[in-house]
Amino acid sequence: MPITATLPARTFTRAALLTLLFAACAGGRGSGGPEAPDPREDGPLAGPLRTYQQIGLVAGPGYFPAVAGFSTIAGPADSTWVLFGLSLPNSALRFQRDPGGFVADYSVTLTFATPDSQIARRVTREESVRIPTFQETGRTDESIVFQHLVAIAPGTWVVTVQAGDVNSSRGFRVVDTLIVPDYTGEGLKLAQPVIVYEGRGRTRRDSVPDLILNPRHTIPYGGEAPRVYLEVYGATQPAPVTVAVTDELGNRVWSARTTIQEGDQALRRTMIELPAGSLPLGKLHVEIESADGARAATAPIIISISDQWMVANFDEVLMFIEYIATRAEIDSLKNGSPAERRRLWEEFWARRDPLPATPANEYRDDFFQRVRYATEQFSEIGGQPGWRTDRGEVYIVLGQPSYAQERYLGRTEFVGRPNAWEWLYEQAPGGRLVLVFLDRTGFGRYELSPSSEASFRGVAERMKPRPDRSR
Repeated sequence: MPITATLPARTFTRAALLTLLFAACAGGRGSGGPEAPDPREDGPLAGPLRTYQQIGLVAGPGYFPAVAGFSTIAGPADSTWVLFGLSLPNSALRFQRDPGGFVADYSVTLTFATPDSQIARRVTREESVRIPTFQETGRTDESIVFQHLVAIAPGTWVVTVQAGDVNSSRGFRVVDTLIVPDYTGEGLKLAQPVIVYEGRGRTRRDSVPDLILNPRHTIPYGGEAPRVYLEVYGATQPAPVTVAVTDELGNRVWSARTTIQEGDQALRRTMIELPAGSLPLGKLHVEIESADGARAATAPIIISISDQWMVANFDEVLMFIEYIATRAEIDSLKNGSPAERRRLWEEFWARRDPLPATPANEYRDDFFQRVRYATEQFSEIGGQPGWRTDRGEVYIVLGQPSYAQERYLGRTEFVGRPNAWEWLYEQAPGGRLVLVFLDRTGFGRYELSPSSEASFRGVAERMKPRPDRSR
């Protein structure tokens, strides 16, 4: 019988291994706007789908941005458990109204074949997602997590992952090669580190682990500590291991020794929390090494600023939050130590959180969605990324205008590219605001007119938090 439980900011249903339906606890842009194209890969902001592929995960296209991956642990008899996890945003699916709110259906098929194309296992699952409000149908962060467990013989397998929306043609299909290790035999063996949200593991090799996978292997900067589940086999005594985190160049950025104690010779286990305050932004790897030098396969992790973007370093973060930050906040973040930066980063967003009592910071979620949308929609001739254009900056600071209109100033015929855009904000801070963007060169580079820029700068400054003079 399925078990239903509620976690902070997430709701999930567990069946077979676990199917997780994260819902209803974070804000998001409604789905009434235009469908965005794939994220662009130029500039300091890298599209997350490409980044996931670079670290060895499976990723779908921009219109169905699924991210999936595999982990392995010892299975029953001489088999190996393959843990498959897939992550999706609500916006990838087509929701329909039902008596309880809105519902969408999606399917996942896994096919394991030998290198000579002989199919050994095929699993198809269809799941439903239920959410209470229309706003949540447009969430672009991770909001759905699917996972499944397959016992299969060690060896090299050609795995086909196919997932799609049941009510539309949206979906993706990827073929990948998976090497499944053999955890049987004499001597001590380390399983691959498993990146999880939470869980208790298991006590026997033939049992199903109680884990909630983190399919994207992504941890938000300044957020909860990354959790890694470890198993070791054949250890007659508690097994000391070294846990290390390395950067893209192979340099260790953190390491510590721990002992895997729980369990017995057949299976010992532990859950490790990596110190979030010691890890830099970017693509990293978790490595486990036993006292006798045996190594497990590494597992990638990403420390990111949001679900929307991957950022290479902290200096690049400062480039786009300066749109909404005060000079004092920028200087404080720039000059703080890594540990201080994490605290200052959280305080920066806490000052802007409209609903501090809720688990999510709605302002931060909306801000990064605006950055993504601006980058996708407002790129201009000459390689200027959308978030660095005048229209991009205005969109990031003020959000979607109440009304936008093409203009053909000084032309008698309305043909070709418009040479101006007019954006109207009915309820901007300070009242109604009309902004005009002019294409002075004729090459599609729209800049605020002098009077519009002065008006916008005044509004933007009023929106920044005032310094706390009580300190």
